[in-house]
Amino acid sequence: MSATETTPPCFFIVGAVRCGTTLLAKLFGAHPQICFSRPKEPHFFALLDGRPAATRLKADYFDRYFAHRTAEHRILGEGSVSYLYSADAIRRITETIPDARFVVSVRNPVDLVYSYYWRLLYQMDEDVRDFAEAWRLQEARADGRNIPKRCRDPRLLRYAEIGRLGHYVGQLFRLAGRERCLVILFDDLAHDPLAEYRRALAFLGIPDDGRTEVPRQRVNKTFKSAYVQQFIVNPPRWMVPTLRHLDANARAAAVLKSIRRRLKRANAIPTKRPPLPAEMRATLQAAYAADIATLSELLGQDLSHWG
Repeated sequence: MSATETTPPCFFIVGAVRCGTTLLAKLFGAHPQICFSRPKEPHFFALLDGRPAATRLKADYFDRYFAHRTAEHRILGEGSVSYLYSADAIRRITETIPDARFVVSVRNPVDLVYSYYWRLLYQMDEDVRDFAEAWRLQEARADGRNIPKRCRDPRLLRYAEIGRLGHYVGQLFRLAGRERCLVILFDDLAHDPLAEYRRALAFLGIPDDGRTEVPRQRVNKTFKSAYVQQFIVNPPRWMVPTLRHLDANARAAAVLKSIRRRLKRANAIPTKRPPLPAEMRATLQAAYAADIATLSELLGQDLSHWG
């Protein structure tokens, strides 16, 4: 039996980071004919060593992350932004689910990496409080030096790479096929989210659900207590096995998730992000000029105002 006969229709919001993927996931997840994964980002295909066997795909992916699926759902979706940056993950998806579709949201990389940096601070993956210094440390960190104590994966600190959207969108087009990819500009999503949502539904072949409002978009945050924050979003390594064990039990996982959500809400403080200094903006503009030109060519759209 072929893969298309054994796997349901699927789509993937593959990124990019800090480009509105959470909003898209919320909109899709509320549509009655779309079953969106729980959690939003399983990272399943990025963590595999190779193409998954059919039994593992069913048990470890569909049954685990789409356990809430009903007969009403016509398509399954998930939002692991790590996939955009992994050629292997895209290959595994296209080999396993040949009819899969991909949604990618892109943004001015200058704004993207600065927003991303502040998100890493909030998640405690970054501990340098000056973005210019964090950018300067990239080479040293690639060599394994100056890695923050609580950083889950040093690859998260490759700011320059995270913003190379022209390169990674081009890779996605080559591996998946341009016709199976929908690109959304973050500026358009921010200006008229309902219009972009309906355009995405049409791309997926799903009827409009008549939505007239969108969820409130999240604001930049910091935290009251670093001690509490580490257990909420970035627990110590010694706790990870225990948390994974609890996560395997549905009831314990639900209780743990509820506790963490309440603590996260209580510990969060909305904060206004300081503007990116002009000198650093110029540095980023120069770093991404060629990549922006590449993305402009791929999309057939002038993005020179990003530079």
